[in-house]
Amino acid sequence: MEFSGKKVIVTGSSSGMGRQIALDFAREGAVVLACARRKERLEQLAAEAVEKGYEGKILPYVVDLSSKESTIKMVEEGISLLGGLDVLINNAGSMDNFSPVGELTDEMLDKVMAIDLLSPLFSTRAAVKYWFENKLKGNIINIASVAGLGGGKAGAIYTMAKHAIVGLTKNTGYEYRNSNIRCNAICPGGVATEIMNPEMFATAS
Repeated sequence: MEFSGKKVIVTGSSSGMGRQIALDFAREGAVVLACARRKERLEQLAAEAVEKGYEGKILPYVVDLSSKESTIKMVEEGISLLGGLDVLINNAGSMDNFSPVGELTDEMLDKVMAIDLLSPLFSTRAAVKYWFENKLKGNIINIASVAGLGGGKAGAIYTMAKHAIVGLTKNTGYEYRNSNIRCNAICPGGVATEIMNPEMFATAS
């Protein structure tokens, strides 16, 4: 696919799927705002794109996606840094500890929902408003999960969040179907990334 010159925001870019997504877009010529908490890893990612001679480039952007204000600022500043926005990839996520509803804690609930549901909601809203108000085309890809399609793949919190992301995707795609704004979700199964490390539960990469 040809993405030369496209402006892309990818959350959760310091590891796992987000890291590879950012590299793939850069390889195809896009300018990527790689967003995550870990500055050193983002800088390594940007350097790797240069070392590999990719046509596009990666711009590191440090952000706490558990914060509503930081998430919105990421999109607004990203549009300024990139000179526009064509694609938003909501990839960042945090895992729960596989607790069923009777055993989950409020702390885990707040952390997982902030990153897995509310951050994509706020970033999507900011991106859609930019495209809609400026009569521009846009594309949102939400990285959901098979946990958003069934009930036996994770704990209650993660399952609830990913079901909500699937619903948000469907509604956004429907509501803006005539405005050149697309919204799709990918629902992968288990992927060997840091999200499965118990030390990484309820954190965003």
